[in-house]
Amino acid sequence: MKGSVTMACMVHILMFSIDSSLTEAGSASWGRHSAYAAALADAAGDDSRITVITKPSGTPRRIEVSPHLTILPTSRANNVSYILDALWIGWTAVSGRIDLVMSQDPFASGAAAWWTARRRGVPFMLQNFSTFYDNPAWLNESPLRNRLMMPLARFLRAQADFYRVSNRVEYDSYLQSGGDPRRCAILPVSTATAAFSSAPPEAVAAARAALGVDEATPLVLWVGHPVGFKRIPLLFVIFKQVIEHMPAARLALVGDMSRSPDDLAALARTHGIDHALTMLGPVAHEALPAYYAAGWVYVHTSSYEGVPRVLMEASAAGLPLVGIAAPGIDPILRDGVNGCLIPEDDDMIETFAARVVELLKDREQARRLGAAGQQIALDEFSAEAYTRRLVTLWLDAIALGRR
Repeated sequence: MKGSVTMACMVHILMFSIDSSLTEAGSASWGRHSAYAAALADAAGDDSRITVITKPSGTPRRIEVSPHLTILPTSRANNVSYILDALWIGWTAVSGRIDLVMSQDPFASGAAAWWTARRRGVPFMLQNFSTFYDNPAWLNESPLRNRLMMPLARFLRAQADFYRVSNRVEYDSYLQSGGDPRRCAILPVSTATAAFSSAPPEAVAAARAALGVDEATPLVLWVGHPVGFKRIPLLFVIFKQVIEHMPAARLALVGDMSRSPDDLAALARTHGIDHALTMLGPVAHEALPAYYAAGWVYVHTSSYEGVPRVLMEASAAGLPLVGIAAPGIDPILRDGVNGCLIPEDDDMIETFAARVVELLKDREQARRLGAAGQQIALDEFSAEAYTRRLVTLWLDAIALGRR
């Protein structure tokens, strides 16, 4: 399949995205998509390129990132307005041949991508980076809105010429809906690199100082955006039990705390853990390896995921993982191999806290699990290998064509 596409010496992919950070020079998304575009040019010809239509983070303007990557921000970020803006930009500002139109999600960007692909008569790739279909946790986050959105998601999945998912749960759901296995693939975004296993000592010392800990402090780490399904209030309940058994332990949250629907500072005081908690705020992606290196155990309490990149990165840094057995977690967190996978049952809080305490106290076990996790992350979730697989997937989808 790939050979038939590369003979054309040029591939143009049009992406519809909802990630406003793509417009921010130096962001992780900017860097990843630059690498994708360069890899596409290497595989399919130097004239190949990617055009991304995405939500704005500031004043909308055309951004020529490289000869192979152009970013076109919409004027508005509201989902309905975004769809209209994205369709208009896709029709008026993107000229010439397009070989594949793809979306970031099965909702707003999916609707814009589907309509554009059909108007242009080219294949439509639907992407799903989370676990939405038949997921009660997601439906219950916003019962009315999400139930109204689900018919659109089902329609777009049925219409897709190719469907890319992040985990087995969504793959099986697609097949159960009558989907064609030739037109679906599991490929989670992978971000593990050797940089996460080799943070400079001075950077690690600076990270510890920013977190208010030293090398001897048993540090439990969480990284990300504390949106509702991440269940940070549950983590606080768990950590309260941790410090009851190990008073010296500390919990650090690294990320944009303004994304939380809860008053986390007030919750910490309510649970009596505020003295043992640091909420640092956002950290540049390139600085994260030092913060992972400062941790002793990495924790994850989400109710669902696609496949979380933070677990890949924490594993690449050599941290043992403790997480709840939710959709999208088990591809990276393997119980007894690189950490502890906690069943979501009546004993979940006590079991989770006990495993964290065990790993904080048993440093040899923590090192063994961390080393195994590092091997898994760098072998199976390498950012470099992922980029190559992603480009191959695009070329295969183009060769497979429309239904």
